Amino acid sequence: MDAIRQGNTPHLPTTASAMSQFSSRVRFVVKSTHDPLAEDGPNVIRNLCLSPKKISAVYVYDRLGTQLFEQQCRTSEYYLRRAEAVLLKAYACDIVRLCGVLPIVELGAGTAEKTRILLAEYAKWGTRCDYFPIDVDMETLAAAAHRLVEDYPKLFVHCLGGTYEECLAALPGEGRPRLFLFLGSSLGNMEWHEMQALLAQISRHTAPGDTLLVGADLHKDPAVIDRAYNDAAGFGARSTLNMLTHLNWRYGGDFAMDQFAYRSAYNVGARRNEVRIESLVQQAVTLRKLELRIELGESDLIDAEVMWKFEPAELTQLLENAGFSLIHDWIEPIYRYGIFLLRRQ
Repeated sequence: MDAIRQGNTPHLPTTASAMSQFSSRVRFVVKSTHDPLAEDGPNVIRNLCLSPKKISAVYVYDRLGTQLFEQQCRTSEYYLRRAEAVLLKAYACDIVRLCGVLPIVELGAGTAEKTRILLAEYAKWGTRCDYFPIDVDMETLAAAAHRLVEDYPKLFVHCLGGTYEECLAALPGEGRPRLFLFLGSSLGNMEWHEMQALLAQISRHTAPGDTLLVGADLHKDPAVIDRAYNDAAGFGARSTLNMLTHLNWRYGGDFAMDQFAYRSAYNVGARRNEVRIESLVQQAVTLRKLELRIELGESDLIDAEVMWKFEPAELTQLLENAGFSLIHDWIEPIYRYGIFLLRRQ
């Protein structure tokens, strides 16, 4: 999902000649100045007038929300990022052997920390590598790109700063197969119809012979999932509740943070974790810039986020319906997290 991420301070070369050397291997193909939420007001109104009410998960990811999520990812309870990194480290060689050293296109690249595992494997081959990271946060893209080219001498980074839709459409024709990455179980953070729409979009911008590597969390012991989203330090809760702060500053809202609580539960039947925000009192909230006033009763719930936990066959079918066929999957056995390698038909 497109997110406005907290950028890290780039570790840049210290001399002018070194700066020039590294910068020559970084360029922006797309550098959108358009705020992806600038015209989202009608969606906010529509969602808050539903029953039950809803806030889109994109409002988690302002800078503070992303900082809090990054802290959640470093907790002992949050297994997803660690399990994916374990798989990539164990099987990067197999992935490259099956695909070759292809140009990499990554959706939601962020700081590209996990991508480094594949880039390190590429570096062993001693050939040029082209990397096309997609993210809406230009600051993070630029910082990550300069760190990467400093560390990998044969890497060229072609930044695409914008939404998935505009960046996929702007991808240059390579004339050779490419490896598309969609990691972090980001696919599972969407409603089912949104997954299908995004995969159809990816399919339209890929060609036969392109490959796709997807990271996805799998169905498991509900207690393990519950601990991941209810970490003892409360980072997950604070990240989600920050959605209200985001709405306040963006739309002139008056959500009172102490009158809401975070609620997360795994729906075993649906195989998805469901995150909601509970109103602790009867109250009215106004979003002045949208001329919207909503009424909330005590214990009313606002839908906030979903995290699907797939069965492998179910995920494979979803991807096959979008025009991809499974080459191989690797599943981490302790936490049941998987990476799936597919080829565009």
